[in-house]
Amino acid sequence: MNSQRLILADVKSLNIDGHSIGHYFSLAHNYLDNYASIFDTKIGGGPIYKTQFTPEVLFALPYDSLEKGNSIKNKWHVLKNCYYLFHKTTPKDIIVLQHSGASTTFLGIALLGRKKNNIYVIQYNTDALKSLFQRLIYRLAKKKIKGIICPSAKIGEAYQRPYCIVTDYIYPKSPDFFHQEKRSYKDKKYDFAIVGGIYPDKGVVEIANYLKGTKFTLLIAGAANTELSNQLKNIAESSENIELHLGFVSDNEYYNFIRSSRYCILNYHGVYSNRSSGVVLDILFNGTPIIGHQCNALQFVKDEKVGFLFKNIQDFNPEMFLHEQIYENYLRYINVFLLKQKDYRNRFINFIKQSKLL
Repeated sequence: MNSQRLILADVKSLNIDGHSIGHYFSLAHNYLDNYASIFDTKIGGGPIYKTQFTPEVLFALPYDSLEKGNSIKNKWHVLKNCYYLFHKTTPKDIIVLQHSGASTTFLGIALLGRKKNNIYVIQYNTDALKSLFQRLIYRLAKKKIKGIICPSAKIGEAYQRPYCIVTDYIYPKSPDFFHQEKRSYKDKKYDFAIVGGIYPDKGVVEIANYLKGTKFTLLIAGAANTELSNQLKNIAESSENIELHLGFVSDNEYYNFIRSSRYCILNYHGVYSNRSSGVVLDILFNGTPIIGHQCNALQFVKDEKVGFLFKNIQDFNPEMFLHEQIYENYLRYINVFLLKQKDYRNRFINFIKQSKLL
């Protein structure tokens, strides 16, 4: 293992009653899986990260941001975490900042980052450049950022720094492992599943209404606000084919739900139409094809032939997918997609090498 340190840091470290948004933990585990054999890989995070990572791999930051805490105090904690991170690392350390609290993180880089820090920033969208004030903050931070890690050239170009295009997560195992872990079509418990945080722009209620009372089993699992929860409960009460698991879903439950389903549905609209989504990769890495609404965020599902995209809900005929041969065909393309993941691992490493640190 290279003695050079790679620190993936979440300076916001959102603490939601003792939990965090699963994406940040998942990405941290993904970096460990992919790069621990190449770098001395550490995970930077506040006290909430102690629930998932051992002291051996944790670069402990002093503060969490509390979901129900004072917003000004939370931003102050982000800045203090930035100060700690930038001043407790050496010029040889590679710092990769997770996409959390983007504008405040950029402010922390602008005010507290040192020129000798090797700072790279993950960005999944351009939301941190929307307002004039945000663009001003970024302009101050930009000169201290070595590069942007992002899922598309459009995003990379917007930040006007060298950029590396990779997927949100990179599959860390061999396709052989994929074949060993996958469950047979007949062993699947659900025909379709919607798993993860439930928000209006994910179109979950629309799918529930479309499939209610049919012969197709639908699982809906994830946390939702009171209004959405009540709507889904009302639909499920009169629909024996819909199973609800509303509320916090642990990692083990999350992955088990995905593996127990023949297909996962992503009915993305609105803000999710253009937003890069790690959930898509979680689903594919766990051997489940995708049924989704046609939008920029899911275009690669169509391009890679790992699922089906519908323009409107009427184009989604559940019956046509529930044939083992069709399902297995999608799995073959998922396997091809996984073979490409080695290229993404190498892209990131080569991008870091451009700084001539290795």
